[in-house]
Formats: sequence, C-alpha cells, structure tokens
Amino acid sequence: MFANKIPNHTLSLIPEADHNFKGHFHQVTDAIIQFLDKLDHYQRAKLIGQHVGLVIPRWIDIDGVRNFRDIGGWPVKDGSGYIRERIVFRSGHLSNLTSQGATQLSKLNINATFDFRLGHEIKRDGIMQTIPGVTRFAYNLYENAIKTPDDLFKNLTVFLDGEQGFAKGYSIILESGKSLIGQVFKYMIHQLSIQERKAILIHCTAGKDRTGVFIMTLLGLCGVDDEIIAKEYELSNIGYFDYEKDLDERARKVGVSVDQMRAALSAR
Repeated sequence: MFANKIPNHTLSLIPEADHNFKGHFHQVTDAIIQFLDKLDHYQRAKLIGQHVGLVIPRWIDIDGVRNFRDIGGWPVKDGSGYIRERIVFRSGHLSNLTSQGATQLSKLNINATFDFRLGHEIKRDGIMQTIPGVTRFAYNLYENAIKTPDDLFKNLTVFLDGEQGFAKGYSIILESGKSLIGQVFKYMIHQLSIQERKAILIHCTAGKDRTGVFIMTLLGLCGVDDEIIAKEYELSNIGYFDYEKDLDERARKVGVSVDQMRAALSAR
C-alpha cells in the first residue's frame, strides 16, 4: 500500500530484503518516517487518505469555557492546501474562565480575544479575567441593528422562523457587524503571520450565531467548501447546548412552542 501511494522515485531500495521485508522491518519503518518528515501536515493527511480535513485535535478542553475549538485543518476547494491550524479559535463566552483556563489560553499563544456580545449580555455574565499579553476587543456585532429593547426582541425572535428566519437573522448580523468583522480581518492580516505562532479567539455568548457568521465568512473567503463550512458550524450542537434543560420555561417566557425553541437553539 505504501508503494502504491508514493511515486517510484521516492522509494528507498533495500537490496537484502525479500517481498515481505522479513528481518528488515526497522529499515522499512525508517524509510517511511524519513519520507513523511519531508511533508507538511496537509500532505501527510492526503497521503494516508484523509480527504475531509487535517487530523488535529479540534476540541480543546479549556477550563470554564464551553464550545472551544480550532477552526483550522479544513481543506480548501482546489486541494491546494488547508486552513492553518492553531491560529483561529472559537468558543462561547469567557466569563467563567478559571486560572487554569487562562493558563491554557496562554499556552495556545492567544494574544487577542474578540467579544461579539451585546452590552446587556456582558453586564449579565461579565467579561474574561485579565491575562497578561492578551488584549480583549469588545465588538458588538449588533451595534447597528439593536438600539432598543424592541429591536432586541425583534432581532432575536427571527430565529424562531425556521431556516428562513436563520438566514434573515444571519444577514442582519452580517450587515450590522460588517465594519467590525472587517476590523478583525485587518487585525489578522497585520498581527498574524506564518513566521510567528500567535493566535486569536472569536466568541459571543454561546459561540454559535455571531461567532458562526464570522467563521463562515472567514472560511468562505479562504475557499473552504460550503458543505464543510456547514458541518463546522453544526459542531456547536456538541460543544455548547443542553437543549432539553429548562426548554419548557424558555419557550413559555418567549411565548413560543417547545419545538420552536428547540429549533432556535439548534446549530442545524
């Protein structure tokens, strides 16, 4: 199988070995390792048949934070490469970040966090603890869409209208926050480079909708296939929500059915 996957000119000759390499397994292993060491992560993944994404630990357990994951590793459409790993992370809010979690963020070389939450969410849940070397940017993506409590109700209940509601809600986020999203892109261009291992973290409250809009835009601009972008978005079903918890109470407060509330919380 190894020989079939590698062009002939890359093979190593072991003259003393028979077709089973009996007694020469260590030489075969050394030849494989030497070959793979010359390849980057994407080439290695393709070589062993990984066509969906780079094999990396996507979920990272950060103490006090939910829905924390790496968005790197996904291939681009033309097969020329993949989204660089350990550069852009996404998560739910950082208000419950512990000292251990802060240390973990520092080890990931995160030097900036972009908080997409509304003012009342920040007032309710608080902000992340101060971490030396990490700058927090408060970028309310709803700043041009929500000015009053009525605006808040209108823009959040749109997600109760099924697929069309989600499409409309995400369009509102994108239109309202386009300037701030552009500022994040500018930060990435100026502050992140292939020479250094700096990273950023994007988050809102759950790390699903506003964070999802930004990540979908980023991956789309980088050339990732729409189907993969949708699957990445859907991972928030695993990372954050306990749908059935207090579902009846949530639905009652908003005045909708349990099924409508369940659909609004879903990342599908």
